[in-house]
Amino acid sequence: MKKIFITLIIFTVGFAGKSMAQRIGGNFDPAQMKARQLEQLKDSNLHLTDVQADSVVSINMDMMQQMRGMRDLSRDERMAKMKALNDLRMKRWTAALKNDPALAQKVADFYEQQRKQRMQNRNQQ
Repeated sequence: MKKIFITLIIFTVGFAGKSMAQRIGGNFDPAQMKARQLEQLKDSNLHLTDVQADSVVSINMDMMQQMRGMRDLSRDERMAKMKALNDLRMKRWTAALKNDPALAQKVADFYEQQRKQRMQNRNQQ
């Protein structure tokens, strides 16, 4: 009976770990992510041109790549670097959006709203 119980626990932990890895990024495809972000921007009420939307998404992908390298930093170092990268992202968005800081802020608000929705969806699961 103990062997069956232990085997069942090992199987459950292994299966849960595998499914968790897939959700976290085991099957991460940057091209799919970029396409999804472009679609979301085009469906938004931001009224961005195709060039502007592509620039915003390209900037996001670049920033995401830079943020991945921060996993080994301490919490304080990571927070400081994240703030610097977020400030840089806003400057780059502003430049890509014809030096319109108000539009860049709308894009930032759009992504913040999306982040909140993702967090809410995770909490409901």
